[in-house]
Amino acid sequence: PVFKAPVRKGSAKVGSSKPIETPPAESSSATSYSASPSSAATGKISSDPSASAASARTAQTSTVDGPPAGKEAIAVAREFSQAFVSFEIGREGAGVSKGFAATATPQLAKALLKRPPRLPANVKVPKAKVVNIVAGPSNGGVYTLSVSLLRVGVTSELRLEMEKLKGKGWRVTNVLG
Repeated sequence: PVFKAPVRKGSAKVGSSKPIETPPAESSSATSYSASPSSAATGKISSDPSASAASARTAQTSTVDGPPAGKEAIAVAREFSQAFVSFEIGREGAGVSKGFAATATPQLAKALLKRPPRLPANVKVPKAKVVNIVAGPSNGGVYTLSVSLLRVGVTSELRLEMEKLKGKGWRVTNVLG
C-alpha cells in the first residue's frame, strides 16, 4: 500500500501514517484458481499421495535450500544404485537384498522387494552402469542426489532422497525415476 505522510507540523510520530490505498479484495468467483489443480507444467508430483499441490508449493517456497550431502552420503548412494541397477533387470538374490538392507530404510527396501519391476517377455534388458552421482541441495533434512546411469549408450537419471538417521548413518528414503 501507498502511505500518506502525516499532516502535522513538527515531529512526526512513528506509526501515525495512514494508507491511502486499500489492498485488493479477495475474488469470490467460481473460477478461483487457488482451489483448482495446478497445471502439469507448474505442478509438483509427490510420492506422498495425501500431499496437495498447494501444500507442496507452500512448503517449497517457505524453506531455504541447505548444503548438499557429503562424501559418506554419496558412497551410500553409489552402493544403493549398484544394487538397484541389478534389481531393475530382474536379478533378485542375496546381493540385491543385502544392498538394499545396508543402504535404504527398512520401509523402502521392503516396498522395492515386494514389487519387483515389470520386464518385457523374451527380451534381455541390459544392465545400466552407474556413471556419476551429484549431490543437490538439502531441504529440511532430506538430501537429494542425482545418479546418472548409462545403458546402451543412452543416459538416464535416478533421483534419490536420503536422510541421515541416528545410529544408522545415511539411508535412501525415496527413489524417483
